[in-house]
Amino acid sequence: MAYYGRRGGYRSGYRRGNPKALFKLITLIIFIVAVALAVIQTTRAQKIASNEKKLQAEVASLQSKLKTVQDYVPAHILEGISETALAYQKLYPEMMAERPEALDEIDTRAIYLTFEGGPSKNTENILDYLKDAGQKATFFITGENISGNEAIIKRMVDEGHTVGVCSFSTDYKTIYESVDTFLADFNKAYTAIYDACGVYPTVFRFPCGSINEYNSNIYRELIAEMTRRGFVFFDWNVNSDDDGDNQQDWENIVQDVASDVKDYDQAIVLMHDSEDNSSTARAVKYMLNYLGKNGYYFANIKSTTVPVTFDYFE
Repeated sequence: MAYYGRRGGYRSGYRRGNPKALFKLITLIIFIVAVALAVIQTTRAQKIASNEKKLQAEVASLQSKLKTVQDYVPAHILEGISETALAYQKLYPEMMAERPEALDEIDTRAIYLTFEGGPSKNTENILDYLKDAGQKATFFITGENISGNEAIIKRMVDEGHTVGVCSFSTDYKTIYESVDTFLADFNKAYTAIYDACGVYPTVFRFPCGSINEYNSNIYRELIAEMTRRGFVFFDWNVNSDDDGDNQQDWENIVQDVASDVKDYDQAIVLMHDSEDNSSTARAVKYMLNYLGKNGYYFANIKSTTVPVTFDYFE
């Protein structure tokens, strides 16, 4: 129905509007939207519940299969190691070290003097020279020489040097017969060092180096096992030859070392401090002075020192 407005023209009753009708329309729309959202949420919840049940069933199935595998497959196969490896890994469970998470930066001014074959009277002389010069070194101990020389080992620790393991005996053929015999010898030296100075070593040197004529069949297993136990090993890149042609010539020892250290950013020097190495002790005295004047200082190896190791090939 139309009517003629007071200001002229026709107006529709619909256009005039009805507030109650508009409110009902809005309410209906809101209701429809709410119902639709509720339906969507319900559907999603049902799907989630269904998927959760499926996942639970799959987990239960996998757990059942894993139990079956564990019941019938030997543990050493599941762990990916052989029965032999598992056997020697169980030896000396207390013989472990905490492997460092990060290594120190290389300092090209540092020289690492490392000694094998001691302790002996010559070791005491070397310690005297190091103390007078305020320098440090590393001693890889031969365990069979500790008896009667415990005070020397204790002095090394007290004066800030590093004590590491080389071996207990010098019967290298027997030491390297197997991983088991190597571990037995290492543990004997490891324990003897602790008994002498109250500190367990964390670094070591394979007797004759990590790859040698005695261990060619097992060096990979030895390196892997000692690394697993947390110990860090060090070979060398400078050889003083003080157990060879230079054994009786301290001047040649000094000259050879001084010449070779310049070729490496991190020089680790092989030397010996057994009873037969009196020339080495004398060489150390002059080496500390000569190389010190040329901008070097002498540091001791730590487990955080970047290792120098021999290359080996598959």
